[in-house]
Amino acid sequence: MIGVMMPPFDYYWSEVLYGIHDVLTAADNVPITLWTVHSGLFPRRRNSSTGKGDELAQIHRMVDRRVDGVILWPSFAQLFVEHIHEFSSRNLPVVTIDHQLPAEFNSDYIGSDEASGGRMVAEHLYALGHRRIAHLAGPSVATWALARREAFADALSGLPGVTLDIREATAGETDLGIIPARELLTLPERPTAIFAASDLYAKTVYRAARELNLRVPQDLTVVGFSDDDFACEMSPPLTSVRQPAYEIGQRAAEVVLGRSSGRIRDRGRHEELPVQLIVRESSDAPPPLAGRK
Repeated sequence: MIGVMMPPFDYYWSEVLYGIHDVLTAADNVPITLWTVHSGLFPRRRNSSTGKGDELAQIHRMVDRRVDGVILWPSFAQLFVEHIHEFSSRNLPVVTIDHQLPAEFNSDYIGSDEASGGRMVAEHLYALGHRRIAHLAGPSVATWALARREAFADALSGLPGVTLDIREATAGETDLGIIPARELLTLPERPTAIFAASDLYAKTVYRAARELNLRVPQDLTVVGFSDDDFACEMSPPLTSVRQPAYEIGQRAAEVVLGRSSGRIRDRGRHEELPVQLIVRESSDAPPPLAGRK
C-alpha cells in the first residue's frame, strides 16, 4: 500500500492521480488517499469531517496502515515539513510532486521543468513585441511558483526596453489573485501582457480585464501555465504551458515503488519532465496605445 496525500484539486491534480493509480494498481499495489482539508474550486459545497491542523493525525492514519511509501502534493509537503520525521523515522520513502522539500529530508521530487516553461513564456512575449510585461506570481512558499517566476524574470532581464512588474497572489487566497490583477490593470502605464503563474490565475486576469472593459488579446495578452482542460475553452482560448500531469503521476509512483522495493537506492532524486508552450488566441502583438487609456 502507498499513501497518497493529495486531493483532486483540479484537472491537473486529477490527471496526476490517474497516473499514480494506474502505475500502482498495475504493480498490484493499493493507493490510500487522504488529505486534511477539502480544497479546490468549490470547497464550501462539500462536507468534511477533517479540519485544519490535523496533519499529524492523518499521517498517523497513514503509517498505522503500514504503507510502504508516501506521495505528497505541494500543500501537504509544506504543511507536513515539521512532521516528515514521522515518515523518515520509519524509513518510509517520500516522493513530492511540484514542491521540493529541503535536502535534509532526503525525499525524492518529481515535477515539471518549471524553469524551461518560464523561459518559453518570456521568449514568446518578447518575440510578439511586448515590452511592458507583468507576472501574476504564485505564493513564494511554493517551489513551483518560485521556479517559474525566477526563470521568467531572468529571461527578460537586460532585454532592451523591457519593464517587468511582479505581483504575488496571497497563499490560500480564495479569489486567486484578483486584487493584484486589478492593481496591474489599473496602472497609468499598464502592462500589455501578463504571465499568470497558473491557468486558474489566468482566469482571474480575464475576470479583471472584463471588469475594466479590456479585451484579450486586443488590449491585453494573457499566458497561463498548466494547460488545464478549460484552457482551450476560455474566450479567447488561453495560451499556456502544458505540463505532463499524467506522466508526472506515473513517474512518482514508479519512484516510490522502486524505493520501497529496494530497486532504487539513491535518495534525494530530482526529476523534471519536459513542458510545451501551447500558443492559442489569448496572445498577440501589443496595440500601439495600450496602457494609455
